[in-house]
Amino acid sequence: MRCLKLGKRRDLFAFPYPIAIWKDPPRSVEILKDIVDSYRLERIYAIGDVVTKNLLTHGLIPTSVAVDEKTRRGVQVEQLAVYNKVVKVHNPPGYITEEAWRAVEEAVESSVVIKVEGEEDMLSLAFIELAPPRSVVVYGHYLGAMIAIPVDWYRDKIRRLFNYLEKC
Repeated sequence: MRCLKLGKRRDLFAFPYPIAIWKDPPRSVEILKDIVDSYRLERIYAIGDVVTKNLLTHGLIPTSVAVDEKTRRGVQVEQLAVYNKVVKVHNPPGYITEEAWRAVEEAVESSVVIKVEGEEDMLSLAFIELAPPRSVVVYGHYLGAMIAIPVDWYRDKIRRLFNYLEKC
């Protein structure tokens, strides 16, 4: 368990790491399906309302998701009943609170919706750190891409971002 917050290098966290899919749905979801099949990935973790809605709408059900029920596009995710459990957490923008970290620990083990009061964006780092092998973490980039991170190949490089976070 830990609590982390963004420090001075916010710019490092806006970069679209490492696979950016610059297509609208349903094509973006089809491309992600191809990545999952090609790399024999077994678990998908989705962070963000728009990405979660797009995946569910187009038939790709993530293992667990994190949503904050606030988007720039006014999207609501209505298909969350497919998940076994809902965990509500408080997580301010730019943070990964201890409460949110614990929720991600639970989410990588079972089918969970993490409903975030605040902002879910930084939880992608917790999912990358905690996800089991053969997993992919998927989130939306603010410019419109869907970002896919197969954790087996990129976890060590992404972990370096933790060096730019401050303890809280």
